[in-house]
Amino acid sequence: MRLPTPPLPDRFTLGPWQVSVSLDEVAGQGSQGTVAGQVHKLEPRAMRLLVVLAQAGGEVVLADDLLDAVWPGLVVTPSSLYDAVAQLRKTLGPDHIATVPRKGYRLVTPVTPVTPVPVAAARAPAASVTPGEPDAPASTAPVPLGPAPARAGAAGAPMAEPAEPRLGPRSVAVLPFVMRGLPDALSFLSESLTGALISELSRQPGLTVVALGTMLTFGQRHPPPQKLAEDLGVRYVVDGQLEQRGETLHVGVQVVDARRGTQTWADELTLPANAWHATATVVVGRLARALRFELNDLASQEAPVAASDAEVQARAFAAQAWVQLFARAQTPETNQRSTRLARSAVALAPELSQGWMCLAYADWRAGNYRWSDEPRDEQLARALAEAERAVALDPRDPDAYYVLSLAARHYRGQRQRADEALRHCLRLSSSYAPAYGLLAFSLERHGRHDEARAYCDKAFELSPLEPLRVIWHFVRAEGSLATGDPQAALQEAQRGMAVNPSYGQLFLAGTIAAWRLGAVEQAHDWVATLRQHPAFCSLAAVRATIEPTYDPACIGQLERLLDTLREAGLPAQ
Repeated sequence: MRLPTPPLPDRFTLGPWQVSVSLDEVAGQGSQGTVAGQVHKLEPRAMRLLVVLAQAGGEVVLADDLLDAVWPGLVVTPSSLYDAVAQLRKTLGPDHIATVPRKGYRLVTPVTPVTPVPVAAARAPAASVTPGEPDAPASTAPVPLGPAPARAGAAGAPMAEPAEPRLGPRSVAVLPFVMRGLPDALSFLSESLTGALISELSRQPGLTVVALGTMLTFGQRHPPPQKLAEDLGVRYVVDGQLEQRGETLHVGVQVVDARRGTQTWADELTLPANAWHATATVVVGRLARALRFELNDLASQEAPVAASDAEVQARAFAAQAWVQLFARAQTPETNQRSTRLARSAVALAPELSQGWMCLAYADWRAGNYRWSDEPRDEQLARALAEAERAVALDPRDPDAYYVLSLAARHYRGQRQRADEALRHCLRLSSSYAPAYGLLAFSLERHGRHDEARAYCDKAFELSPLEPLRVIWHFVRAEGSLATGDPQAALQEAQRGMAVNPSYGQLFLAGTIAAWRLGAVEQAHDWVATLRQHPAFCSLAAVRATIEPTYDPACIGQLERLLDTLREAGLPAQ
């Protein structure tokens, strides 16, 4: 279900509280009452949760929809939602948010926008002025926030949504990092990190980023984000801070959606102040990767600007497919959704690279994990052809090379071509964490365990909350099994299962580790789980799925794994 997203002002009232979205702040109104004069700072996720509930206008918002809206691109458990609701209730009071059993939550207190009144109108309390329309009278009656009718102009005709900025809906301006308490010896860090982040973001497909020279003119004095976005013609503004606290350096980053006037994302990293030179690239890469997740997720939630514009519709479908593939746990259900969306995208715009890339990835998953009745080789061959078409249409897209590597590796074992595609992916975007993880996978299958672990470590550094990190946990587990450490393998498998319990390969590693540790009952339980996965339900299925990725010199490693699975009770056929 798509969440309702009517325009929401930066300030609104909720009972005795006035909410300031951009400041992540709630303040008690008036001079009377128990909350008068109180001011509370909310965590950004808690504020986003409050905004989503306010936009629903008192309607129930399903728990799954709240998880998708408040934690976009992250795999989190329902406990994260419970904690965020508990934080809001503790701050605002217990009576504003109602729990709807087995469904979700709803806001029971009416929400009223706070409309700024121009100075010239301050003496005329009978009327207020709608922002952006200085000559249009507006009623002073409370206006509930919820699914709203189309606004009308003077002649009664519906008014269009605000026009997209001139640089496009996925345009970004990165302000210079504000320095707080940094010694003169580190004063260069602001320009260095800002430039590196702009450079890395500019390599991300579909993003338009304002040049460093333009942004450095703002120095350490930043205009309001909405004014800056209007002047530069961008949709999003990235604002960062650098602060030294003792022996550590704190890096904070926020993204403001200038069209809506809301903060959409924030993150903070901490690193040793005396080791900034060794970790700066990791900081930039991690921020760039996280921002790409956030901006793609935001783009996927936008309705097409014009229903008659096929390319706009296609890009919206492709963005939604991307989110299902890269920002959600890989399951048959997310794969089916991405397949439908990608097919719609390429039907509307056959020259759209992202549509073909998403279709290739979805077809590869369906074939590799036997999520389709179609013969595996046919589906993998089609995925390879689709990935090749995506690369041809946009040779600068790292996603296309990543998917090309997957398809080539599993279709008739084109290992050298697969590895070169990953290296080119990293030449295009050094922050592309999944490429490091997949290179680790390849190194492990070549018996190069230490190198594989180093590449896994790099992937986790760059994107510690990446849904695809289940692959990296599996690589670590497989390496531990190969080097005789089943306890470490078991721990890695269980960490991966916590991220995505549908990822069957983790149960392969977990079963083998448990059996070698003598945990017979646990091994048998996981064999039963494997029997439910078409790609791993038997020894023959396991061999067909993973043997093409092994170096011939390392087939003995695969045979030892299969022997343990046989002992643990996985059937031959």
